Amino acid sequence: MVSEKIRQSDKEKAVLLALKNKMALIRRDLEIHGIKVDGSTEFISKSEDYDELWSDALKALKKKFN
Repeated sequence: MVSEKIRQSDKEKAVLLALKNKMALIRRDLEIHGIKVDGSTEFISKSEDYDELWSDALKALKKKFN
């Protein structure tokens, strides 16, 4: 089980990385989607459980932007 502190840290890192790339993040159940400046949305990641939600999103964003 992932601690709340780690989950929060991963969320903050994911949000910051998305913002640096002109994208906001939204959660839809166990999926993370990005919203671009033009209003279009893009699938980022899907997780098996809530504990891994932001970790999975951060990994996907790093792969996409780095």
